[in-house]
Amino acid sequence: MSAAPLLKNDGLPPTETVPAAGGMTLGLLAEGYTEGKSGGGDQRVSLSPESCKQLVKDGYCIKVEWAAGKNADFSDEAYAAVGCQVLPRGVVIAQSNVLFSIKPPVQDFKAMKDKILISWVGRLTADGKAIVEKAAAAGVNLVDVTAVPRITIAQQMDTLSSQAKVAGHRAVIEAAHVFGRFHGAEMTAAGKYPPAGTFVLGCGVAGLEAIGKSKALGSAVCAWDVRDVSDQVASMGAKWIKVDFKEDGAGQGGYAKESSDAFKAAQQATFLKTLKSVDIAICTAAIPGRQSPLLITKEAVEAMKPGSVIVDLAAAGGGNCELTKQGEIYETPNKVTIIGFTDLPARMAMQASAMYGQNMVNMLRYIHGKEGSASLVSNIKKHLDAGDAGDIVSRSIVCCFSGKALQMPPPPQPTPAKPKTDAPAAAKKEKPNPTKAAACGAIVLSLMILLLFGLAEGTKNSLLATFLLAGAAGYQAVWGVAHALHTPLMSVTNAISGLTAVGGLILMERVDAMPAQILATSAVAISAVNIFGGFVVSQRMLNLFRKRGEADYSAFMLFPGVVLGLMVVLKPELNAAVSTISGLLCVAAIGGLASMSSADAGCKFGMVGVFGAVVATLYTMDEAKLPLAFALLGGGGLVGLVAGSRVSPMALPQTVALFHSLVGAAATCTSIGSFYETSKAGFTTSNISAVLGDIIGAVTLTGSMIAFGKLNGNLSSKAWNLPGKNYLNLGMLFTCIGLSVAFITGGDGDTGVMYLSVLALVACILGLHLVGSVGGGDMPVCITVLNSYSGW
Repeated sequence: MSAAPLLKNDGLPPTETVPAAGGMTLGLLAEGYTEGKSGGGDQRVSLSPESCKQLVKDGYCIKVEWAAGKNADFSDEAYAAVGCQVLPRGVVIAQSNVLFSIKPPVQDFKAMKDKILISWVGRLTADGKAIVEKAAAAGVNLVDVTAVPRITIAQQMDTLSSQAKVAGHRAVIEAAHVFGRFHGAEMTAAGKYPPAGTFVLGCGVAGLEAIGKSKALGSAVCAWDVRDVSDQVASMGAKWIKVDFKEDGAGQGGYAKESSDAFKAAQQATFLKTLKSVDIAICTAAIPGRQSPLLITKEAVEAMKPGSVIVDLAAAGGGNCELTKQGEIYETPNKVTIIGFTDLPARMAMQASAMYGQNMVNMLRYIHGKEGSASLVSNIKKHLDAGDAGDIVSRSIVCCFSGKALQMPPPPQPTPAKPKTDAPAAAKKEKPNPTKAAACGAIVLSLMILLLFGLAEGTKNSLLATFLLAGAAGYQAVWGVAHALHTPLMSVTNAISGLTAVGGLILMERVDAMPAQILATSAVAISAVNIFGGFVVSQRMLNLFRKRGEADYSAFMLFPGVVLGLMVVLKPELNAAVSTISGLLCVAAIGGLASMSSADAGCKFGMVGVFGAVVATLYTMDEAKLPLAFALLGGGGLVGLVAGSRVSPMALPQTVALFHSLVGAAATCTSIGSFYETSKAGFTTSNISAVLGDIIGAVTLTGSMIAFGKLNGNLSSKAWNLPGKNYLNLGMLFTCIGLSVAFITGGDGDTGVMYLSVLALVACILGLHLVGSVGGGDMPVCITVLNSYSGW
């Protein structure tokens, strides 16, 4: 192509050179397409302006050849607007480290020595192998985008799939244009017309797209594939065509394999019968590096109805139809039109280029990783030098490097599908033995009663009754919560967990030791942050469910809080009743989240309940300590209010985990501080509570912080897999048990504080490792479990 500027680009403003990180420059070449000229390039372009915009943000400098995107309706101005330089072809090649061209520009290989060329090579085909040899001889580092392995992690860069989807879509459009009749059934005053019948052969990406678009047009669709994908076909509303011959058609790398001769004979008989009744046949079956399988014979074409259409997407590999002419459309003597275009994606150039370009962005980001654009080449070298231990994607797509042709590694084997078997005959159910069932129920209930008696020993009846009734009420309330409201539920319960502030206030009142006062004030301040921030986050989550313009009157539910506050001041003798009612309101808050209609009111119930409990506790404190208590609650509340208000809506779920870590910190501080009240060892309720609160609080503190980091992207979502991780967990668990026993049996005074402090440290490490060993996808479950722990 001439390097002279096109007239329409003469007015382009000069583009300043943008220095790329580490000198990494990308070059986008035109495909040399000439309208009406056979074999004259491609209408697509490797990178769209949107793709370039993303890569510029990643630190790349991009140079674009004049008119590179012209045939895909991307102007030079569009590339310049996103930070690209529009230059002649020779300059782009000379100044770029990595070059993009869908069709390998063999004529320019000499000018590309030591550069990386990313192209649609097809290294498994005869033509592709010849191109690889020429590239290696010229010293070009050639990357084949069609060689991306079909594994989950590489789906985002799979150009075969993205372009096949476009091809499947375009195939239906081409068929509809040539067919010239209705696709769907029509009943009009001018007559009644049946739907067109479409037969899709091959149910890969292109085939499934063809099924979907044909169904959308109203066609009666049937489909076949050598692999049994009848479930997928049926789910799209199409009929599965079954060949009465058993053979597994699954091949390597997620593709179909070539069928046996016996199977081919059986399938030809089935296809002949089907093709006689349909109007359109769309063939999509292809095997990489092999000739396309013959599916529609000359005899089958002759048996089709006049006016029928065959679109052969496998024409580049010889065609699935025996009469296909590569790159041509023609009509057979019996009036069947056969379309053998090999450039169907390019006939939707803008869409195909946009998808191809995004594949390229994903590929570069995958290879350069977190190190950034400057590490692209070094990472490729690293993966190639590592041999079998190197990244499978990089080793698959690089055809030659440093003048040496590289062998493509075998594709990863897909997980074999479980063979379909007939459901086993249902075994005859024996009638339940009523005597056995009654006896088992009685034994289980008796054991539960004995367990409750164990809890009751040495415990006040009022505390036991509150514990049991609250547990039963909480179970029933949470069980009825709608699935969509589970995250707001966690947020509300987390805010209610901020009642650790009550423990801190009581500790401030009862214990005068300075270390205990420091721990108590810390617990109050931290809990206040969680209470205010937690309820703000909860309300913001619920606001996301509200329709635009819908009014919220749940604020009236805050009025009972005024009633509770007045009761504390005017009727001090009812202080205990206020605490009980506050607890009931906290349970009602959970019940309110059972449906969206009552969720806002439920959140307000929680606010009122926490407010009542804190006010009732403040009223019992010494007046001299009230100013400090109000300062701690107000300061912490202000921090929580600001933090909860400023977090982005997308970060609300992980913010719940961050606030929940504060609950763990407050519980640990309160547990250690409470020991100063007695400072005596022994198997007492207060000491057991201190030990359990210490462990649970510490595990919750670090576990919630790890959960936040993974959900927020600050930490890798991969599960930690330290050597002997199960033994590490067991070791820390037994250490916690040993320290607990040592504390209860001999932890008087400062020795007991030391035991509790070390216990908290070990529990923090345990929480860190336990949650870190869980993958990011399961973090919401971890947060829920930690939330339940904090109920202690």
